[in-house]
Amino acid sequence: MLICHNLWAKLRIFCKPAKKTAEKLEGEKKMLVFCYKDHKERLCSIIHQPKSKILSSGFACLRNKSYICNMKKTMLLFVVWMAQLFLAAQPLCRITQYDEEDGVPSNHITQMLQDGNGFMWFSTWNGLCRFDGYEFETFKPEAGDGCHMATDRLRDISLQPDGNILCREDDDYYLFDLSQYRFRDLTGEEAQHADDDIKQYRQSFSLYHNTAALPLQVSNQLPAQSLTFGLHDHQGNQWLLGVNTIYKIISDTLRTQRLDISPAAQVKCLFRDNLGRCWLTTREDGAIRVYTSDLQLIGYLGNDGRLHASYTSFGSAIYCMYQSDDGTLWLGSKPDGVFRLRETADGQFNVEHLTDLPGQEVYDLLEDRYGRLWIATMSGGLYYTADPQATTPRFATPRNFPHDSGQRVRYLHITRHGVLLAAATDGLIVADLKADADKMEFQLHQRESDRVESLSSSATMDILEDNEGRIFISTESGGVNQTDHPDLLSSQLDFTHLNTANHRLPSDCVMSLAPMPNGSTMIVSAHLIALLDSSHHVRVLDARYFNENYHFSEAHPLLLDDGRWLFGLDDGAFTTTMTQMYHQTTMPPIVLTRISIQGGQNNWAAENLDTLTLQSHERSLTIHFAALDYSAPERISYAFRLNTGDEADSTQWNFIGHNRSATLLDLEPGTYHMEIRSTNADGEWSSQPRRLVIIVTPTFWEAWYGQLLIILLIAGVLTAVSRTLLYIRRIKRQQRETLAKYLELIEHNNEPQKQEVHSQDEAQPDPMLERVMKFIEDHLSDSDVNVGDMAAAAATSRSGLQRKLKQTMGITPQDLLREARIKHACQLLGNTQKSIAEVAYACGFTDPKYFSRCFKQSTGQSPSEFKNAH
Repeated sequence: MLICHNLWAKLRIFCKPAKKTAEKLEGEKKMLVFCYKDHKERLCSIIHQPKSKILSSGFACLRNKSYICNMKKTMLLFVVWMAQLFLAAQPLCRITQYDEEDGVPSNHITQMLQDGNGFMWFSTWNGLCRFDGYEFETFKPEAGDGCHMATDRLRDISLQPDGNILCREDDDYYLFDLSQYRFRDLTGEEAQHADDDIKQYRQSFSLYHNTAALPLQVSNQLPAQSLTFGLHDHQGNQWLLGVNTIYKIISDTLRTQRLDISPAAQVKCLFRDNLGRCWLTTREDGAIRVYTSDLQLIGYLGNDGRLHASYTSFGSAIYCMYQSDDGTLWLGSKPDGVFRLRETADGQFNVEHLTDLPGQEVYDLLEDRYGRLWIATMSGGLYYTADPQATTPRFATPRNFPHDSGQRVRYLHITRHGVLLAAATDGLIVADLKADADKMEFQLHQRESDRVESLSSSATMDILEDNEGRIFISTESGGVNQTDHPDLLSSQLDFTHLNTANHRLPSDCVMSLAPMPNGSTMIVSAHLIALLDSSHHVRVLDARYFNENYHFSEAHPLLLDDGRWLFGLDDGAFTTTMTQMYHQTTMPPIVLTRISIQGGQNNWAAENLDTLTLQSHERSLTIHFAALDYSAPERISYAFRLNTGDEADSTQWNFIGHNRSATLLDLEPGTYHMEIRSTNADGEWSSQPRRLVIIVTPTFWEAWYGQLLIILLIAGVLTAVSRTLLYIRRIKRQQRETLAKYLELIEHNNEPQKQEVHSQDEAQPDPMLERVMKFIEDHLSDSDVNVGDMAAAAATSRSGLQRKLKQTMGITPQDLLREARIKHACQLLGNTQKSIAEVAYACGFTDPKYFSRCFKQSTGQSPSEFKNAH
């Protein structure tokens, strides 16, 4: 920020003491006239009035002999008038320089323009450069791109009607196509008017060659003789080209006015009494200043009760003030307790110091409907007096007051329903006011570790009730807590948190709250002010707005009768207006600066896209964006969300702070709606987000026809598998049935049954199987037979026999022989009295133990169990 201090340096001469001599007065007069002549051009340009009018109004006092007799006082008043006029009207300027260290590709910058999207473009001897308020990006022709530009030395540029950029490289002209971000040769018709377009563009801004067109501060700060070109961007900022530097000039105006407080001290209390007078107290010097409703100083209140015209200290640091219904003024001090002031008929005050209060560090006072005066202290908690007008009021603490957690109380509030709220450093204390204070019940609300709806911080600072009955609690480090609970006397209250975590407030350290006439809530932090409306939208006033890094005190802001707001600071006070606080700030447009797909080549022409189609192999991308605010880009915050058509506006916003990119990974096929929004420089969120439709193309197998084919393939495989399993089960069943039938033939050994089986099979018996079964039937008791003998009897080979039995019965020849013997053993065990050993030998087993194992393996029972069962 640059402010011309030359005038101040000369004006301060007249604030010094001077001897009352004719020579001295004459010298001061000449100096004042010289000062005016030196700066009259600037003053005339500021107030847009004729010089003669300024001269007559400013120096009428010098032509009056009565004023000359008191020259020192006259000159001092006039100097103050000139200084206020100068500061109130003179714009403030911030100058930013850009060169190679900031990303400009060359120190030789030849021309600049702003395109239709809002980007700033600069031609250099190292290509064409784009600026979005954050970064410089350079573009050059590439080998093989079809453009015949031989070098990157651009001498001039101009904006064409179609939005593209005409570039002059030495004596040749080319076009930079913004739809593709590529250089190309001009067509014959385009080349005919190229030279005239370049000249016309440059001549249209020739006024910047005259330094008189520059702001006063700028003309004194910049090398005007080296400036070559200038323009205004869409926000009204000025851009100037130097030999090797780009200058950005941001103009602003003073929106606040300091209140003259000397010596500088921290303002602890701002108060307006029933007569409209404004009281201002300071801590370090213990002074009390009394002003009219329009902040004209009436005087300084002394401890003698008189209003003194000259600076006088009251002697105690007053932290709070209150006026009861009968007009009595109550002053709370730290560490001197309570003072009672009664105004007399002659405009003086009867000052009484009430020393009987146990807690002397008073932070707030309040009167209830029963006429009691409640006192909040930081050394003893909460006190009250039932008869505040008594000669010596008696102070007490309610019997049920929570002494352990209520020792330090900062602020008191009585709701419209008669509920007492006390903001303490250990929580919020709530009680229902009753005629008997000792019967009041108190509830303490603190931050709870297991309940999200509890207070965000137990260190409460201030309380505000708005017109809708909502209660706001400010905290020392947890932002603001809002409760709409219908019963404030409930043992458990639910709070909505407004803080930096949910992007509702710019700071979590809130010192004071104040209601505004438009229904908004003023939230004062250490260095800034947040204006919160009923929809929880926030407007931020900070050093950029104030044009100074103010440090606010805990004093509640005061609304004056003329509509101005008075704020207390650590070193004084200042005023501003609602109009200034809600001055219109441009909502910057949001543009897409580039899109990177799969980490590959950047698409710089992203702003031209409304719909982005990704191929089947492109599933990840990074979208870069920027809000084109060249005045304060560092103050812009961003948020984005990605939803489908079904989700509409239900998707939550992703707040990403000052980051200007969003990376989307592994997107599923479908259509997505990307929305990006930003704040303006005052923290207000845009209601018109930048939208981009993203279509992710599916692969063949992800498309509906591919998925249908997959379903059909799966259905075919399942059908084939199931049919195969059914076939196998049927074959196995047939094999078991064949085996069982042939074993039955062996067991019963009679032809009629064979004929019956054959008839049931409804098929002719296999001759080879007939021979096999005949061989087994004849050799059941012969332990020496083997597969070779069986194959010879069946007139086939061993392998042929093996294959035949596997196919028809599902078992090997050895298994068939063993099953036939076990079947015969079952018959013998059930129908004869032979021993197990005899049965084993009769069935061709040489070892009764081996027979027992085989029998149990086949039937599930041992021979003895089987015999006993039958």
